[in-house]
Formats: sequence, structure tokens, C-alpha cells
Amino acid sequence: MRLTEKQISSLPPRALHLTRAYLDTVSLVNFAKVLPHFHHHISESRLSAVFVPHWQHSFISLVAWRQHVVWFVAACCAALAANLFQFLDDKSVDIKTDLKAISKYIQPFFLVVAMPLICQLRDRVFPGTGGTGIPQVIAALRIPHGPKRRHQVLSWEILIGKIILLTMGLFAGMTIGREGPSVQVAACFLYLSDSWGKFQMSLVDRGLILAGAAAGITGAFNTPIAGVIFAVEEIGRSFEKDCQSTIVRTAVVAAVISWQFYGNYNFYNGEVRARTDIASELFAIVPIGIVLGLLGGLFSQSLLVATKSYKRLYPKYPILTAFALGLLLAGLALATDGTSLGSGMGKCEEVLKNEETVPIYTSFAIAAGNWICLLSGIPGGLFDPALSTGASLGQMLANSSLNWTTFGDYEAVVLLSMVAYFSGVAQAPLTGAVIVIEMTNAQYLTTQLFLVSICAYECSKLVCPIGLYDGLADMI
Repeated sequence: MRLTEKQISSLPPRALHLTRAYLDTVSLVNFAKVLPHFHHHISESRLSAVFVPHWQHSFISLVAWRQHVVWFVAACCAALAANLFQFLDDKSVDIKTDLKAISKYIQPFFLVVAMPLICQLRDRVFPGTGGTGIPQVIAALRIPHGPKRRHQVLSWEILIGKIILLTMGLFAGMTIGREGPSVQVAACFLYLSDSWGKFQMSLVDRGLILAGAAAGITGAFNTPIAGVIFAVEEIGRSFEKDCQSTIVRTAVVAAVISWQFYGNYNFYNGEVRARTDIASELFAIVPIGIVLGLLGGLFSQSLLVATKSYKRLYPKYPILTAFALGLLLAGLALATDGTSLGSGMGKCEEVLKNEETVPIYTSFAIAAGNWICLLSGIPGGLFDPALSTGASLGQMLANSSLNWTTFGDYEAVVLLSMVAYFSGVAQAPLTGAVIVIEMTNAQYLTTQLFLVSICAYECSKLVCPIGLYDGLADMI
């Protein structure tokens, strides 16, 4: 007999704890008899799905197979969304190049028009789609599971709106990445699949969301290990033993899907054989970690402070404020000859893969453009802009009169700078090191990259005690 669909959301946390403990020794049927008042809130099928400890225990049942199929479809959809964002990002770069060939004023004009338009659509049509997406996923874990409780950060409306508004931002030339939106969209797919899968409670509480986060990073960068680490380090902030299998399997599915579209590729440079001089590596690692970690921390802290003031000002003058930010982005694009346009991924490839010399103001242009976009609250991430800023700073160090290449070759200095700045901004040292190692196959720099990442992380905390994602999640 199927009862009301309020299901598990109607139970208080203490009741959930007691029922789980009770079911360890009492069958489901006896449990329903002993506590009949729960019978008014939960269907028997839902109880079976929630409290079965592992899918393997009932692998041959139709319920288990339904859960497997639903999970697999959701994981595939999450990976496809991340690859769609990458495709759109690549196409936006091509369009930007074509428009610049016609006139350098076209793309800045789009920025001025697109910023208030995206902000109005975000507020009026797709509420909950603003921001990078990662703070929203962190906030979702803080909200108890239940109908409409997490709807403000994970819903079908947010999923669709995030895709539409991110696409508009990419083609308008906003200085945004796609990784944060990939995480939120993927988390939506996995979490909302519970409507059909009726998964166990540990997955509904945290596991599906963490699996979605892992799939988002994996699909965006083709980095399954970094995806899993990111889900644990930055989203969950703890090791989820009950959910580890689902998180890893979802990341693997996302990686396989990405391979079908782009092959088993590496971002930025394919394969890096660089390494620093073993005897003098600390002379490069420590200064790079300190300086770029502090710069990343200042970026995050200034953004958190400015965002609090912006949230008070924006409701009073929404169109005017958004229009002003669009003008700032347009002026920055004109002043830097278009360097600030886009995610910056192309600039990073120029620096690392082709060793081309980019203008000295590249790091400032990308960081400033991304700072303005993040302040506005439009959908868009910071991974690519942060890595690109770090790469351009690394080139400045490698080509400076201090001759940093004495301590390691050009590629080594650039990679160390990428990891240091990213770890300073995101304060995710494990993710920062692993994601660059996987993207570039720079296995010979593993120890050095972890050292510079930890150094940058510790220095960043000195100026930004609360991490950027945590601080933004607290404002939701």
C-alpha cells in the first residue's frame, strides 16, 4: 500500500537517527507495527529504498536495477552538460575572434547590453541561477532534504536557467569559467534523479550531490581524480564512506563520456616533462607560493567584502548597477585590446603550450574581468580565469630579470604559478595540485606542485580567513 508522498522529509532528524538504529535489529514489517505513526508519513517502498544499506544486497531485484539505471542516466546527463559547456566555450572564442576582425567595439557593446539582461533574467525568470554554482551546491548540503527545501539551489528550473544564462554570458564575452556551473548543473541532475530512483537516505542527503560535483569537474576538465578530490575537499569537507562508491563511479562515467567527444586528451599542453632543479627547487617554490598565494587571497577577500556591499546596493538600483558593471567590463576589454574577454583558457594555452609572450597586463585583465563578473552574480565560474591568471603571472616570473628559470625550466615555473594562484583563490590545495597534474600529465612535478599548493593555501588564509566558496555560500 502506498501512502503520502511527504515521505522521509516529514521526519525530524532525531527520528531518522532512531529509525536507522532500530532497523539494524528489527525488520521493516515489525518496525511499521512498533511505530505506526510513521506509517502516515512514509510509504513502505520508500522505507525499503531509504534504509537498504547497499544496492548490492538486493542486486537482483527490480528496485535495485531501477536505481542503477536512473543513476547511470543522471551521470551521463551530468557529463553531457559539462561537455556542452566546453563546446559552447570553444565556439564563443571563435565568434569573439570573428567579431574582433570586424570591429573591436562589437564585443564590448555586447557586454554592456548582456550584463543587465542576464541579471534581469536571473532575477525574474530563473531565480537561484546566479553565482558560480559551487557555493550553491555547498549550501544545498546545509539544507535538510525535503520537498522544496533544496529547491532554491537545486531544481529543474535552475538547471535549465543555468545553461541558458551561462551560454549568454560566454557568447557575450564575459570573463567567466564554465566549471562552477558544470558542478551545479551536474548536482541538479544527480539529486533530482531521486524522484525516480528512490535512493537510500545517505545518498539523498549528501551522496548524490557530491557525485554530481565530481562529475561536473571531471566532465569540464577530463580529470576524474581531481573531480573526486574536489567533491570531498571543497564540497563535502569530509570523507563520505557510505557514498564513496557512487562518487567514484559517477566521476568515471563522466570521464568516459568526455572521452567519447574529445578523446583521452589533456588540457593546455598535452604532456609536460618539466621538472625543477632538485637542489634549488625550494628557492622557486617558497617565493611563488607566498606571493601568488597572497594575491589569490586578496582576490577572494576583496570579492567577499565587495559582494556584501553590492547585495545591499543592487536591490535598490538593479538595472543601473548591472549596466555600470557592464560598462566596466567593456572599458576593460577596450583598454586591454580584448585580453579580458572570455574565460582566458586560450591565453593559458598560448603561455604554456606555445610559449608565446602575452602582454604584461594579461594577468590583471583576466583577474579584474573575472572579479567584476563574480561580483555581479551572473552564472559563471572562476577555475579557467584563475588558472589563466596564474599562467600569465608565471610567464612574467620566468621572463623577468630575476631569471627564475635557473631553478626550473619555463614550463615548471608556469605550472607552479598556476597551482599557487588557484590554491590562493579557491583555497583548495589538493584540487589545485591534482587538477593541473591531470590536465598536463606533469607527473614529474607532483611533489613540487603539492608543496607550492600548500604554501599558497596557508598564505591565502592569512588575508582571507574564510574561503571564497564558504563565504559566498553563507550569503545565500
